Amino acid sequence: MSFSGDLKAELERILPSGRTAAETALAVLLTNTAGLSDAGSGSVRVCFLPGIRAALKKRFTLILKTVNISTDCCLARENGKTEEEDADGFVMPPRFTDLLRDLRIIREDGTVGENDGTLYRALLDGRRSRWYLREMFLCTGFMNDPKQRYHVEFRCFSEPQAGQLRDVLAENGIRAGITRRKKYYVVYVKDSEDIVLLLHLMEASVSLMATENARIYKEVRNTVNRRVNCETANIGKTIESAARQMEEIRLLRESGILQTLPPQLREAANLRENNPGASLTELGALAVPPVSRSGMNHRLRKIAVLARKA
Repeated sequence: MSFSGDLKAELERILPSGRTAAETALAVLLTNTAGLSDAGSGSVRVCFLPGIRAALKKRFTLILKTVNISTDCCLARENGKTEEEDADGFVMPPRFTDLLRDLRIIREDGTVGENDGTLYRALLDGRRSRWYLREMFLCTGFMNDPKQRYHVEFRCFSEPQAGQLRDVLAENGIRAGITRRKKYYVVYVKDSEDIVLLLHLMEASVSLMATENARIYKEVRNTVNRRVNCETANIGKTIESAARQMEEIRLLRESGILQTLPPQLREAANLRENNPGASLTELGALAVPPVSRSGMNHRLRKIAVLARKA
């Protein structure tokens, strides 16, 4: 299974423990996975849309039990329908209709309005926002394996739904963007710290630990690479400087000037010729008496000035 699949399996094991959490979870599931229609006598028919995973259908029935509504004897196969062909249809009792009114999913008169995916604001306040984010990910989310790249996205079917989701993420300290992809409005999160926070809010502890481990590994690898690159660059500079200094010393030797230089400069020239790959610090340590890196650099710069005049 993919990382995203493992994450969803982890989230599916978490069921609402109270009515308020169950109400938010139901509202998200209904607006993203099902169509509603009037079944007469105050009842509502819930038809799952094509392609909805069986796990989400089961989740719907389990969460209904949290609010004391059972789907027993309500399941009806909706064959021959033009919109939800061969979908699982639940003809729900009037008590369920009352719940939909409370959640503002249907109108006060019991009629079903247009579904743009947005929820009644009270369903998103406080800790309810965590259930909103969890259910939204189960219905519309995807996460890349953090070993490859940091990317979480939600495929929303309307611009208002995408805007509401981004607002809820922002209220919880998570930065998100929106882009259009075919018929969807995709809300995406790319920063590793924001993704870790999102996993924490959704209480996905196993996936959170895997993401943190991947992040630590990447940070260590990047640190090592930076150090190696820095050392490689320093070695390159040392070799380049040494080659230039060797050429300057050769010019002074051929012109007879080298032999007339003070003992300290002659020593510096001899040390460089005998140790072409050594750093300034290493050359300074070989001098008698030893000198600092800046001291050796000063002597070789004097040699460079004399070579330009030669």
